[in-house]
Amino acid sequence: MMKPILDQAYGYCFIMVLGAAFAALMIFITRILSKFVGEKQSSEHFSTASRSVKTGLIASAVVSSWTWPGTLLTSSSMTYQYGVCGGAWYAFAFTIQIMFFSALAIEIKKKAPGAHTILEIVKARFGTAGHWVGLFYALGTNVVISAMLLLGGCQAISVITGMHIVAAAMLLPLGVWAYTVTGGLKATFLSDWIHSVIIYIIILTTIFVTYTSSSKIGSIDRMHELLTEVAHKFPSAGHEGSYLTWTNKHALFNGWNIVVGGFSTVFCDPSYSQKAIAAKPKSSMAGYLMGGFCWLIIPLALSSCTALSSLALVGDPESPTYPNPMDLTHVNEGIPMLYGLYMILGKSGCAAGILMVWLAATSATSAELIGFSSVMTYDIYRTYINPNAHGTKLVNMSHIFVTFFAIAMGALTVVFNYIGITISWIISFIGITLGPGVFALVLTLFWKKMTPLSLTVGPPLATVIAIIGWCVSAKSLYGAVNKDTLGEEYSCAVGNFIGLFGSPIFIVAISYLKPLKEDYDFAELDSNFKVGDDATFQEKKSMQLQDQEGERDLKRCFRIAVGVSFTFFFVVIFLIPMPMYGQNYIYSKKFFKGWIIIIMIWLIVAATFVICYPIWESREVLKEIFKLMTGKTAAKESTPEVIDSPATEDADDESVSKTKVDVEIQESNKYV
Repeated sequence: MMKPILDQAYGYCFIMVLGAAFAALMIFITRILSKFVGEKQSSEHFSTASRSVKTGLIASAVVSSWTWPGTLLTSSSMTYQYGVCGGAWYAFAFTIQIMFFSALAIEIKKKAPGAHTILEIVKARFGTAGHWVGLFYALGTNVVISAMLLLGGCQAISVITGMHIVAAAMLLPLGVWAYTVTGGLKATFLSDWIHSVIIYIIILTTIFVTYTSSSKIGSIDRMHELLTEVAHKFPSAGHEGSYLTWTNKHALFNGWNIVVGGFSTVFCDPSYSQKAIAAKPKSSMAGYLMGGFCWLIIPLALSSCTALSSLALVGDPESPTYPNPMDLTHVNEGIPMLYGLYMILGKSGCAAGILMVWLAATSATSAELIGFSSVMTYDIYRTYINPNAHGTKLVNMSHIFVTFFAIAMGALTVVFNYIGITISWIISFIGITLGPGVFALVLTLFWKKMTPLSLTVGPPLATVIAIIGWCVSAKSLYGAVNKDTLGEEYSCAVGNFIGLFGSPIFIVAISYLKPLKEDYDFAELDSNFKVGDDATFQEKKSMQLQDQEGERDLKRCFRIAVGVSFTFFFVVIFLIPMPMYGQNYIYSKKFFKGWIIIIMIWLIVAATFVICYPIWESREVLKEIFKLMTGKTAAKESTPEVIDSPATEDADDESVSKTKVDVEIQESNKYV
């Protein structure tokens, strides 16, 4: 048992004091927006942010909510085990899902702009039975991912500070609950941006200190020398035991497992479709694509400095594991990232690592809370319990569901910890059991011949067969069926492949065996969604289908999203890794230097975009808030509620008349 590097006080300080301070900050910002910008906390605003979020905040939200504790910890674990290819496989594989989801986001805005959740679309097309199947996959993903987020964060905090993991699991959601209940989805977007800024700053500091001024490493060439030395003492499973090669079949299989199994963690998770619904129509594609490119560098850059440092400095007497490498249990828990920070920056670095883990856990948890509450409010409560619920009642129910889920997540995290479940095991489990929901949702929006029966039978059948294949492969390959053998890469690969690709086979087969009398007309889809009675004029307008020009723009965005996604997939899965894998290539000093320099440049560009672009997009409203707060401009009187009328997204502010309707359009177009 390794001794904690930091005192327990650090753990409680991060979780309780910092959590309370951050919650207070977000509540303050929410109040400012309400007072000076006039944002009304209606049911539409709480769950969809009034469908008005711009590209910059969408991108930062994608970065933040996809930056799980596992992003920081598991990518470093893979790098510690496999070397340079480990973090790269993690980053490449998990970016693919975000890229492809951008196309789905466009389709949601084009065909169902009035939907509050993606499951409302399923209900509109396939009725009650299909809706419950969709609920199983969406809520199942939501619950398991939420527990995984807390599990990764709590395990890391516990190992480094000695804080009891039960205390961490039950206390960590409290601060998130406070600002999520108060500010809804908009507060989540704002907190995502703040979290992303802090994480980028810490990673930038760490990577530049590691490769320029660290007394233990200090240069890219020195890191190459240390990694070469450690490969002789403690070789990896790669070519010639090197940590500087892509020729490692275990890394290859793990990478492909993430590619296949990771789709369910995005497509089936309600929190990601909520971001698509919240975006302005043209912002959804750009937000997800830019968010994907900016997120990719976080696990790649962080693991390239922290995990490689932890590995390279195994022989340093100050290493927490000296003179041996880290044991497998702590590697699987992601501790290489924290030990690497400790070796480079001392205890302050370790504290910065815990801060990043806390930020990752709270940010992603906030998105999961909103995703869960939106599904429970609109797909359960308003659909089956109180169809005529007014807006205030919907907001109150959302608050109740957020509170319930925050408590339940903590309890489930404790259960997962005591039965020995790890983050990597959960990722595989999600892909196998819930992966069949991916193509079910995709075909719901893209294939007009899909039948209600195919949705009701196809995905559940694929789940059953995937679980059977998973267990049978574990038994045949490893001789037993238990937690350890089910977590092995080959058995996971079988289960993930069957789960993801079995579902569309069954759906298509059933749809053709018992087809619809007429193909589904997607033009009818948006008429099924009901606006809240407390919605503002702008919120009602945002739920309307696009005009012909707007639809042409969305079709163009869709083509761009698909083209970029497939190109990215080909480059990062085949063009980059496969030639180096096949040639048994080991990085030379010159190649390794180029690799690290590219990572540094990419990190600077991504950080600049995520930090600065949302501020630039919102510069007008920020100026207005500043003038109002300093008394330079008198506060404007609120306009009364107006009836709905057609309007386009890009209304020309200069041509706005002085009527009440037009004044409201002019003001709303300035909002973030």
